[in-house]
Amino acid sequence: MRYVVVAAVVVVVGLLVAFVVLPALTSSGGPSGPLTYANARPIADSAMSGYAGGGWTALFAVGLVTPTSESFPVNASALGNVSSTGCTYTIVTSASTYTVPAFTGNRSAGVTPAWEFVYRNAAYTLAFASVINGQATVLATITGTECAFVAALLTPIPGNAIDSSSAAADVAPDAQAFLTAHPNASAEFALIGGLSGFGRSIPTEWSITYTTCAVTPSPTGTGEQFNATVNALTGAVTHAQTNDSAVCGSTNITVAQPVTGLHPTGFVAASSAPAAARPAQTA
Repeated sequence: MRYVVVAAVVVVVGLLVAFVVLPALTSSGGPSGPLTYANARPIADSAMSGYAGGGWTALFAVGLVTPTSESFPVNASALGNVSSTGCTYTIVTSASTYTVPAFTGNRSAGVTPAWEFVYRNAAYTLAFASVINGQATVLATITGTECAFVAALLTPIPGNAIDSSSAAADVAPDAQAFLTAHPNASAEFALIGGLSGFGRSIPTEWSITYTTCAVTPSPTGTGEQFNATVNALTGAVTHAQTNDSAVCGSTNITVAQPVTGLHPTGFVAASSAPAAARPAQTA
């Protein structure tokens, strides 16, 4: 069961990071253009409040930045095989492709035109919503025993979590050299509410990644990456590193710290986004 849980989380978080849709497919509007997490979250909440009876709680958020507009098929192989985990993945948008709009602004501002969110309801169904240039769409749901079990372990994002702008500013001194050399790097701003189970816990954290790898359906080659972790309640930077030879398209996002009781190699989620795995830490 421990390995089933890890497999399910790989699918859940991997799907979240992968999903964005065309701006024309909208259900709820808000301020247009690149947004911080604090500005994008109410737009996503509004879209989710009227979906399937409401009662949705945000668990995870990620903002993706790319210097060039990138489009993906909805059925991209990077989304994984949900059925293999005993879960059912249901697309609730009519989109056949999805797009991450181009952005060439200041990476240290913590803003992006593309935000994705994952929510949970009282039945432990997971739902995904996207906010593209201020427009929100409910994308898909995941149901099933294993995924419901994982959903129960995840902790909601607290209301006092710092904004992406603050988290990016907190790591700016560490990231300055990297961004000076690569001002148009791809970026990811990922916030997890936390996880608690098996006597272990993951705190509320921001994971910030800057990379020269492209946000494409099939990235290739190697690139340079900067990755940092920020306590999302205090703003303290708990980890920062630069990797000069990251393999594009085959890296992982480490969801906070590895949970020793769940998997001997840590708690990681595969993703189509060009993020780097952090070194192992003691949970």
